[in-house]
Amino acid sequence: MKLVSCLLLMVCFTGSLVGCSGASDAPVTYPVSGTVTLDGEPLPAGDIIFRDASGKAASAAGKVEDGAFTLKATAGKKSVVITATKEIPGKTVVGGAPDEPPVPAVEQYLAAEYNEKTTLEADVSDSGSNEFTFELKSK
Repeated sequence: MKLVSCLLLMVCFTGSLVGCSGASDAPVTYPVSGTVTLDGEPLPAGDIIFRDASGKAASAAGKVEDGAFTLKATAGKKSVVITATKEIPGKTVVGGAPDEPPVPAVEQYLAAEYNEKTTLEADVSDSGSNEFTFELKSK
């Protein structure tokens, strides 16, 4: 009886290991990097989003720091959204909770053609380089 219990335990343990090593359902992503400039100068800080043009794959996002960005995205044609905000001097907005102090107001300072109504595109490849340069102009 003790031998049967040990064998049963080993079979269950082996089965659980096999179940844990199965293929992942996560989509395959590829490294993406590049630069963002505004009027020829590196964008100091902002956010960049690679949205699947077909709407079938998940979006990928990253930070722009000193004009550079890196992220991982699925392969295919992407619609690219770039945002950057700055504080509005002398203006504040009410904080999230009633007892929170006001916080500085911010505004989007990139043209809508780079974010809300983006015209930027990129084609992420499953082989080869995925380095992109986005040269933005002021409003």
